[in-house]
Amino acid sequence: MSDDEHQRAERVLADRYELRRPLGTGGMGRVWLAHDRRLRREVAVKEVLVRPAGGPGEEPSEVRIARAFGEAWSLAALREAPHVVTVHDVVEEDGRPRIVMEYVRGAATLQEALDERLRSGRGPLPSARAARIGLALVRALAAGHHLGIVHRDVKPSNVLLAPDGSGPHGRVVLTDYGIAQHMTGSPSHTQARQVLGTPGYLAPEQLYGSPATPASDLFALGATLYVAVEGTGPFAEVGGRATATTPRPPRLAGSRLGGLLTRLLAASPLHRPGHGEVTNGLREAAEG
Repeated sequence: MSDDEHQRAERVLADRYELRRPLGTGGMGRVWLAHDRRLRREVAVKEVLVRPAGGPGEEPSEVRIARAFGEAWSLAALREAPHVVTVHDVVEEDGRPRIVMEYVRGAATLQEALDERLRSGRGPLPSARAARIGLALVRALAAGHHLGIVHRDVKPSNVLLAPDGSGPHGRVVLTDYGIAQHMTGSPSHTQARQVLGTPGYLAPEQLYGSPATPASDLFALGATLYVAVEGTGPFAEVGGRATATTPRPPRLAGSRLGGLLTRLLAASPLHRPGHGEVTNGLREAAEG
């Protein structure tokens, strides 16, 4: 840890949450491991990174803060949903919210797990394993979509894989609802013409300015599972408008999962399968 991180790790939020060490930092914020003094348990605390106003395209701090409150609301609404990280509390300090969430012990992201397999020469995930992960993710997404919540940033680094004694395949958790949007709400936390999300996982309609929908999340799910099972992205181009091009046919996914991935990556949202069809297809692929 840097000296600054050491100093901040000694802080206590709301006389309750002792910051221990940083778990990770992204474009929107930093996540800390913390100790809840009251309930005597480890938790994760996500704080917003607020930077001085920059040039064109730089998000104002008030937009980041508003989005953090929106993330807390989304997670609170999904507290009973399967495979979604649980929010425990929101603490406001210096005008900035900190989201207190469950700490998923022993977890690695899907991206980290995939990178480790590729480094060790084992290759990408078997199609049955990827399909089981997909089943958990589509359940998490369906729960959000039922409440009008679109995630907008489904990708391997936002999927946690953790050991779980309740089953042989462990636990799958969808995280980071930081840019999630309510389908019935106004896009007040998105700057005009700003495209939020990650290149390579953004549905084509989002690239051209249309609002994200459940079909957009399912496109990102398809891209995520494609990467997991193929070891590379489905599009020859990287960044920009890559997802508006034709995806490469899957080579390693097998006929059942491969066919489903191709349909999920359809350019038109009208041609993508819905939750039920995706669930059935993943279940068949998981069974081998």
